[in-house]
Amino acid sequence: MKFNGYSINSFYQRPNPSLKAFLAFGVDKGLITETFNKVSELIVPDLNDVFNVVNLTPDDLKNNPSRLFDEASAYSLMGGRKVIRVSDADESVLKPLQLFVENYTGQNFVVLAAGDLSSKSKLRKFAEGSDFVGVFACYADNNQTLRALIAEESRKAGKTLEPLAISYLADNLGADRALARSELEKLFVYLYDEQQISEQQVRQIIGDGSAVSTNDVVFACASGNFQAMNKALKKVFAEDDAAAIGILRTALYHFRNLHIAKIKFNDGVRIDEAVKTFPPIHFSRIDAFKNQVMNWSVKDLERVLRYLVELEIQCKTTGNRPETITEAGLLNICRLAMQGMRK
Repeated sequence: MKFNGYSINSFYQRPNPSLKAFLAFGVDKGLITETFNKVSELIVPDLNDVFNVVNLTPDDLKNNPSRLFDEASAYSLMGGRKVIRVSDADESVLKPLQLFVENYTGQNFVVLAAGDLSSKSKLRKFAEGSDFVGVFACYADNNQTLRALIAEESRKAGKTLEPLAISYLADNLGADRALARSELEKLFVYLYDEQQISEQQVRQIIGDGSAVSTNDVVFACASGNFQAMNKALKKVFAEDDAAAIGILRTALYHFRNLHIAKIKFNDGVRIDEAVKTFPPIHFSRIDAFKNQVMNWSVKDLERVLRYLVELEIQCKTTGNRPETITEAGLLNICRLAMQGMRK
């Protein structure tokens, strides 16, 4: 049973009682760890509970495939539900998980954390095809998911952020969930006595971001600025060599917005009004976005949207390096943007 960035939040609020296990996998180590812990805490709120929390590794299961089932079947000395956590899960965990899912009927729960599992992974296929295993793919945050994170954290902290402050944070927090959450926590601690937070305050505390934003790559690409795109892309990959999927999804979100704005503009809506369709775009990027709306055609934008989906599929299925696929794909899009500028 697969979850996405929206349904996982609903799951945290109202867990599905039919699930016996949960698998978090992907390339964003921060988000994997966060999911691993949050799902575990739904069963046992204190993960330091030595009676109700069991931590295992694939090596623990290697020569004893039934151990996962046995651990879940054993009653807790202190009563209550148990959570059995398997870190660094790999293909060797498939048989123990199958034995558990197919035979266990109690209330205890198994949570697994894995690295990037390809679409050919037998462990991933089993989990995604099972009605009793939840699955969440943890890939790098894009602008849209960062906005959701900002909204969640500011609500928990009892803070209200100005729209431009949200835009600035979404552009500068970076793609790693753990680092982004850490920066937000730092912001709210520094401004503990402020209920309303402005963009200027965010700039003073967060600065220009702990990493080059994927938005820098995408805006340069959509503007046909190859040098700026290449420079930003190298910096992003230097800071996070698993950022390819996050970049492609940020690009998909950006070009979808361009597509919507272009259609509105073609229908007679003034450019200033057309760009107000979305969450506020940071003022430093407004002119660039307007120019992109003017330079791109609806037909070419639709080509790019299809192409970006194909690029992500290639990253996950071909076995080629995602960074290479992403870089070559963005170069092609950048060339198309340059052609549009010359028309």
